[in-house]
Amino acid sequence: MLSRVANNLFWLDRYLVRSHSLLNLIKANYLSNLDISDISPWDKTVLNFTGKSLNELNLKQTDSIDIIQFMLFNRQFPNSLINLVGKTRQNTRSVQEHISKEIWQNINRYYHFLNQKNLPLRFIDEDPITIIDEMLMFQMLHYSNSDINQERGNAYCFMNLGKYIERLCQSIDFILLRTSYANTSLDELEAHVYWKNLLVSVGGYQQFVKTHKSVFDLSNIIQFMILNPYFPNSIFYCLRKIAIHSGRLNEFNGINAINDMSFRIDKLESNMRYTKIDKLVRIGLQPYLEELRDEMNDLSREIDMIYFNTI
Repeated sequence: MLSRVANNLFWLDRYLVRSHSLLNLIKANYLSNLDISDISPWDKTVLNFTGKSLNELNLKQTDSIDIIQFMLFNRQFPNSLINLVGKTRQNTRSVQEHISKEIWQNINRYYHFLNQKNLPLRFIDEDPITIIDEMLMFQMLHYSNSDINQERGNAYCFMNLGKYIERLCQSIDFILLRTSYANTSLDELEAHVYWKNLLVSVGGYQQFVKTHKSVFDLSNIIQFMILNPYFPNSIFYCLRKIAIHSGRLNEFNGINAINDMSFRIDKLESNMRYTKIDKLVRIGLQPYLEELRDEMNDLSREIDMIYFNTI
């Protein structure tokens, strides 16, 4: 497989996971604002995706609809939804011979759905959550198509490698965004809603409730989102999947598994397997996650060197 093709497959799913994360975060912030008048997450969310504050963008923190429309449809910033899906479609179109027809057709329909002229106006006249759920349906169809229709070869592994790296990075950002605004003055009901919306943003609310019986203690949430080996958006789960797909790619392409990239993945996975919640508390959640994010940046550079410069 050409390195250009491999890179496009990798970024196809990275862009799509990033757009999925953006939609979930917008949905969670909007619901949090409705439930407990919690407007604080918008500023850091916008800063995280655009690099600019609400003031710099002339957006008011209290005007959720304007912020949502900006994050979805503004073409000036590369991480707006319409730009992310546009880049996904561009990558998908260039690798059509390596993916299933259903994947291409769904992403193409998603792109044209977002480019409807009247779509931004619907956010004024209709419930924003209904429209966001329509967008999320395209995302879920992609994951279904990838799982059911895609051949389990190089293309599948590159797509999944991109998917789980991006999912892991987004989980780090979501935890940091939400915990940095944790308000100790919240009463029990407000705290329940506040943490519920963090779990909604990563698709983990129902699984968390089944695991921890609705006890929204911060240590339970961190345990669930970082160390849980069965939750698909937990950091540990994503690391395990990265190890699996990178190992398959090494095998498929005759790459010596003893390399810096594989060593880094094995080290990260092993360290997390034996990490306990009390160690995270002792180290400090923010320093731990920021160090892990730096490690993932280094890993991404090594993936570029091993796969996209040699295959």
